[in-house]
Amino acid sequence: MRFFIYEIIVGYLRTMIFDIEVIEEINDKSLFIRKIAKTDAKFLFNSLDEEKLNVYLSLGPLTTLEDSKRLIKRYLKYWERYAQYNYIIEVRDPEISKVGSISLWNVNWRHKRAEVGIWVNPSNWKCGYGKKSLNLIKIIAFNHLKLNRLEAHIATENLNSIRLFKGCNFKEEGNLRQYLNQQETYHNALVLSCLKDDSL
Repeated sequence: MRFFIYEIIVGYLRTMIFDIEVIEEINDKSLFIRKIAKTDAKFLFNSLDEEKLNVYLSLGPLTTLEDSKRLIKRYLKYWERYAQYNYIIEVRDPEISKVGSISLWNVNWRHKRAEVGIWVNPSNWKCGYGKKSLNLIKIIAFNHLKLNRLEAHIATENLNSIRLFKGCNFKEEGNLRQYLNQQETYHNALVLSCLKDDSL
């Protein structure tokens, strides 16, 4: 019965999004973002164990490598259901180096919007990878998935991320009180958004 309902939902979604193009890989010179894969489990596990990264990240840390494998399995199911798109950020120059992850999640096809999440390993901060990745995900969202709005909810203390999004033409919309619970501490969140028209 559950499988039958799932097929109905997926069939309904396909009628709403028949003209989209799901992109599995895109690049800006040597920086690539590509669809997450099962082989990324160890990278995800090791990265999300980084203390600096987890201060404002809602996701990690992951307890075991098996947790990482299960998380990726869930991400791939979301991908199949048109619900979420998770990518790995890689630098190929010429060696392949995984530096972070970026995602389009909470996708709403009716209203043509999604949220953006991104993290880059601290050892790769201030290299411009975050900005390039955000601009690539905007191309995927607006040009290929035909979305109209992207948004992010960022802890007000996370000034580096706020600067990153503003530098990619995201506009400040307002504050949400105690919106994020990170490391058992509540944080106010700044709402930032980018519309397709903003990117023209």
